Amino acid sequence: MADNAVLSQREIDALLNADIDQLDQDELAALTTQARPKETGRRIKPYDFRHPEKLSKEQIRALQIIQQGVAGAMAQAFSGRLRAPVEARLSALERGIYEEYVNQIGSSAIVIMIDMNPLQGYAVAAFGLDVGFSIIDRLLGGKGKGKSRAIDRDLSDIEIALIRHIGQDIARSLIDPWARVAELEPEVTELALGPQVMHVIPPSEFVITAWYEVRFAEQTGGISLCFPLTILDQILPKLTGQNMFENRSGRGDENARVKDEQILPVRIPVKAVLGNAMVPARDIADLQPGDVLVLGQEVADPLRVFVGNCERFAGFAGTKGRRFGLQLSGVVDDDGWVRDFEEAFA
Repeated sequence: MADNAVLSQREIDALLNADIDQLDQDELAALTTQARPKETGRRIKPYDFRHPEKLSKEQIRALQIIQQGVAGAMAQAFSGRLRAPVEARLSALERGIYEEYVNQIGSSAIVIMIDMNPLQGYAVAAFGLDVGFSIIDRLLGGKGKGKSRAIDRDLSDIEIALIRHIGQDIARSLIDPWARVAELEPEVTELALGPQVMHVIPPSEFVITAWYEVRFAEQTGGISLCFPLTILDQILPKLTGQNMFENRSGRGDENARVKDEQILPVRIPVKAVLGNAMVPARDIADLQPGDVLVLGQEVADPLRVFVGNCERFAGFAGTKGRRFGLQLSGVVDDDGWVRDFEEAFA
């Protein structure tokens, strides 16, 4: 029998009719060896039909650069909206299908549909109820801290209006980073709680999902942005290193300027500290009018000026007209030393 032959019908019938225990072990091994196909030496690469390779590594890297820019723009927009420092970073960029993305965000997520005009298609932004209600609490004058108990209810009309503003901030955060590949005019079209607005994208559609970690008010939340292949196909030729570099260098001076509409009024406390003192709690309880506390600072030492929670300047107290005033004399460096303005900005 040839090396690459298979069992004949007569040999198969003989095996079926014979008592396997009575077969000679050498003959059985010879038959099975002859039936085994020869190794061809070719490497077989598995192919996942549910997660096909649609994008090259260079294109994925270009998208990652763009979405990192979206994180910075999102943090800037949220800081102005919430009147509080907000940090955002890109934690992951994943490939998959839309059905898996819907399962990941769950049925209680706040979902925002974004029309990627002039590109044909919609992007999806989503975040959990914990993030949504913390944002609402901050917008309504609260501290924006998470609730101690889980909240599972529908959004009111006022809450939907407030969340729509956040959705618009997310949409506008796409404009500058995506300007390297397309001049976008994104617009929020739908907003709802749960997946009922997700029908605009087929479940089996290939998608790229950007996951962001957002920190504000001493808590951390997650926001995701999902882009289907119908949108990505329109920009794939521009997702190359050369195009990304050319577009970025051509817009350098324009992007370096901060636009007026990107800066919203933010109230930041500025305070000057006269000094510090260690006083026992018993003495504090017995304080009377006229008592003197000795501070651990010389009269000739400059006062430390805090901008927010950051020790930034030094100066001396005085009066200006009928008001108290503070004349700045220097800058406090990272090591806590006071340096004159001329020395600090030389």
